[in-house]
Amino acid sequence: MKVNIRCPIGKFGSLPYLAYLMKQLLEQLRPSIEVTISNEYKPNYLNILIDEGVSSVIYKRKADIWWTDTPAMIPNSYHKIDEILLKEQLFKKHYTVAKFNIQHYKELGIPVEETIIPRPINPILFNYKTNYNNTTFDIITIGKYCMCDRKNLRLQREVFLKLNFRYCVVSNVWIPNRPNLVQYDFGSITDEQKAQLLSKSKFLLWTSSIEGFGLPPLEAMAVGTIPIYSDVPAHNEFTIGIPIKPIDKVTSFCYGVKIVKYVIDVKDVEEAVKYALGMKREEYEDLQYKCMQRATEVYNDFINKLDLLLNVW
Repeated sequence: MKVNIRCPIGKFGSLPYLAYLMKQLLEQLRPSIEVTISNEYKPNYLNILIDEGVSSVIYKRKADIWWTDTPAMIPNSYHKIDEILLKEQLFKKHYTVAKFNIQHYKELGIPVEETIIPRPINPILFNYKTNYNNTTFDIITIGKYCMCDRKNLRLQREVFLKLNFRYCVVSNVWIPNRPNLVQYDFGSITDEQKAQLLSKSKFLLWTSSIEGFGLPPLEAMAVGTIPIYSDVPAHNEFTIGIPIKPIDKVTSFCYGVKIVKYVIDVKDVEEAVKYALGMKREEYEDLQYKCMQRATEVYNDFINKLDLLLNVW
């Protein structure tokens, strides 16, 4: 069997990362399968698309199986996605990664299976564990900064400069140098290094305004690093930790389309961080255990459903 994983190669972010992780997992778990990665459809291969769903309709990204997510992108009328879906056979089956995505796709008229197949994480993360009494950082942040600042990284910068905690940042967002700040460019570290940095951090700060899935909270939970997270789709479907409720929901323009964004108040983030940093060991380890257990459940769910991505019938 030959599988071609179709994704946007050459761009930093979760999609090409997931394609290469999927290739690695398939080669380990299904060694008889020949796996390639490209940004094109390949005849005589089982083509699996790992991409954002709405733009994949707009740009007519053909594959046998779609495995997409979407941060609630809303096409404009001139995109004519209804017409595209009627004329083009873009996929034979379409899976997504969260209930939120299923609902959003249905509202847009994009066919999708009811079965959810979550995104995988690198199992190397399960080899590490955060020790409450032996951390280098209070908080770690992982996320790519973009013009839309969907991850709210500028908000995080504001909170850090005010509260002055021990901070590890894996991002291209600009933060002024501080003695208690260590920063790595997004995409510059290996998964092993990521696991090590997470295991040296008590908490992950994750303030994204919306996600199609949201890998970093799941990665953190696998290591036992507790997420301080925005309680918004779609990562709130699996994330356990310290939630931050949004104060509003708006529609803005980003990535060439409209996009739904939940509004997070900086004061609520500050209060959540203060609460987290004040946690005693017993409370921390109880929540940490629940995080690790949930991460294991989500990963096993992916493993149990992996063959669905390899069968179009």
